[in-house]
Amino acid sequence: MADLTRKITIYDVAKRANVTIATVSRVINGKDNVSAPTKEIVMQAIEDLNYYPSPIASGLSKRKSQEIGVLVPFFFGEFFLKLLDGIAKELHDFDLILYDATTPEQKKKLIAKVVGENKLDGLVVVSLPVRTDEEINLRKARFPIALIDTMHPSYSSVCFDNTYGAYKAVEYLTGLGHKRIAIISGAIEDPFHFTVASERLKGYKMGLSMANIPINDKYIQINDWSRIGANLITKKLMGMKEPPTAIFCVSDLQAVGALETAREMGFRVPEDLSILGYDNMDFSDYIGLSTMSQPLSIASQLGIELLKAEIDSGINKKEKIILQPALIERATVAPVASL
Repeated sequence: MADLTRKITIYDVAKRANVTIATVSRVINGKDNVSAPTKEIVMQAIEDLNYYPSPIASGLSKRKSQEIGVLVPFFFGEFFLKLLDGIAKELHDFDLILYDATTPEQKKKLIAKVVGENKLDGLVVVSLPVRTDEEINLRKARFPIALIDTMHPSYSSVCFDNTYGAYKAVEYLTGLGHKRIAIISGAIEDPFHFTVASERLKGYKMGLSMANIPINDKYIQINDWSRIGANLITKKLMGMKEPPTAIFCVSDLQAVGALETAREMGFRVPEDLSILGYDNMDFSDYIGLSTMSQPLSIASQLGIELLKAEIDSGINKKEKIILQPALIERATVAPVASL
């Protein structure tokens, strides 16, 4: 196992692989005069020791690479695709390198990789919370880092006020006379330690408290952010002796599931049941879904502006920008019906 208390060098790789330093150098630089078995042994040693050759040692120049890394948890879903599209538009004069951190373990490996290689002009971290051990590693980076849809005190960041957004959603519903308001939340605990679900649940509770409405734990339902999960939860909620008159879903996809099931059960939306989503995805307009909108393109623009400013100045100002969501009124929310 590599000794993490010191920097691994080419000498360590040569010793581990039982070859000369020159052989390791030839493998690193892609030379042909190394046998396949030897190359495999050297590459395994490099992986085992978590060794990344410096740009100078591997023949790269000191000039800027014109490459920006983007570290994301997913390459699918309209939310992430919109953020990535906005980032790409703002970085049209750079080459983008996308890093897909599909698991927490992969995220740590990718952070070690980009820090060790040190070839980027900057790194954008999207949505992924930066954990303490990862921040310690990122301190070694010799390039600027900016965060979008997540925050950390060590870096400039742009994020959304999820708590305020959920609070405004509930305030809207209570203003229409709703008192039995349920929430279909996403997973509170997950491997990446996302905080979106817990922040929106907090806002939901704040909204009820400000309206002097007691919190009914039976109306708080957690699922995996899926449409199918929302189907099942809505069936459970609307089968209660006192079903909710409104359901606040913390994503538009969950709201679609709630809408489907409610109508299948014979409830009219919004006459019998109001349903409010979150995110304002493109399909929400098509189906007339009332929702909370987040300024995704603005977040991408501001996040890249912060990164470029640090690239140009070399100064990490650790700026924090918090964007507020906006209510989009459509056809799935109405004043509470007479009970």
